[in-house]
Amino acid sequence: MDIISHALWTNLIFKGLPAEQKGLAVLFGLLPDFVSFSSLTLSNFVKKTLHFEAPPMATIPKYVFKLYDVTHSLVIWLAIFLVLKIFGLSWWLVVYYAWGLHILLDIFTHTTEFFPTPILWPFSRFHFSGINWSNKWFMLFNYALLLFMYLVFYF
Repeated sequence: MDIISHALWTNLIFKGLPAEQKGLAVLFGLLPDFVSFSSLTLSNFVKKTLHFEAPPMATIPKYVFKLYDVTHSLVIWLAIFLVLKIFGLSWWLVVYYAWGLHILLDIFTHTTEFFPTPILWPFSRFHFSGINWSNKWFMLFNYALLLFMYLVFYF
């Protein structure tokens, strides 16, 4: 899913939280992609090679794939969740759910062809080939649904 949609869905789903906690939830909902892609995006920006379509897979550095595996794995998410739970960090635990939401959204909005979500990494490369989030019909549906939900819950 695109980064703006992640932010909007997270903001909507966590709307009942206090402002500070909701802001952090939105940040945590974006972190998997920020961690995975920000250095590549910054590098392309500096080199003036930034583009808005999917780059050829061969041009993406291997570290981006590794970061994506780590940040989009439910196994890794669960391990961190358990640490937060064990140490009784319930305030942070609520915010951390947004990271899990990001992964769940990506499971169904990424295809095998471009960054499939590695649900069980590092134990398995298993993934689900969902709808390509950049498909114009999906984008139209997604943003129409977001608009409707915001109108219902915020106005």
